[in-house]
Amino acid sequence: MMKANKLTHGSNLLWESSRMMLPEHKEVINQHLEAKKDVKKPILSEDQLEEMERTMQEAMEFDKKVDVVFHHNKRMHTVEGFILKAVEGRIEVDASDGIDFIKIKNVVDISIQ
Repeated sequence: MMKANKLTHGSNLLWESSRMMLPEHKEVINQHLEAKKDVKKPILSEDQLEEMERTMQEAMEFDKKVDVVFHHNKRMHTVEGFILKAVEGRIEVDASDGIDFIKIKNVVDISIQ
């Protein structure tokens, strides 16, 4: 059986030359692909919140290094460092690249390393 090409009767000759993609189209496609990566913030139970509070207190009291997982801009992020303090609805984490301020309401998990 012969393979169809643009000269074969019944082929879509009109659209054969329109295979290029405009930058605007490429941008919309990339935005769509990025949006598919969006993550909803998980809803934590009271037990999970209490456990995070205990872990945070232990980390501050004994100066232990922690991993703080938090939700920001529809993505999950992790910061590694030492919790300096928790005030005004946020925690201050001394990370290798400086001080990070994370809203407590965005924190999903805190674990001691």
